[in-house]
Amino acid sequence: MYRIAVAALMLAATGCATTGGGGSREGNATVAGVIKLPETGLSQAGNPCDQLRVVVAHASTPTDALGHSMVKSSRGNRCSFTVSGIPSNTKLQVSAVAESSLKCDGGAAPTISPAPFELELKNYATGTRDFAVSCGS
Repeated sequence: MYRIAVAALMLAATGCATTGGGGSREGNATVAGVIKLPETGLSQAGNPCDQLRVVVAHASTPTDALGHSMVKSSRGNRCSFTVSGIPSNTKLQVSAVAESSLKCDGGAAPTISPAPFELELKNYATGTRDFAVSCGS
């Protein structure tokens, strides 16, 4: 009897953890791409990729990040990023932001393009988008 109760409890716990029950905001879509860094003009106090992040949020609440975001160094003066576990079949806003510690050589904050944009992905889809960081005009 004890084994059956433990098995039922484990099955219930596993089922809740994998189905996203209880108002989970996770999904099955992914956004991936690269963030191109400028060849010159960016102050190199550490790894710039560690000071960048990509935010995917509902279009109605653009500061409330969804999913699991990762930005890492890549080849050719670039950072690669992946945001997984985001909701599908809903309007999302995607943006790249720099931490306040990332500065251009003159002390100004770098600009990131393109501006935040909306995206809607189907179930299990991966959208690819690229960003560019620039310093100066």
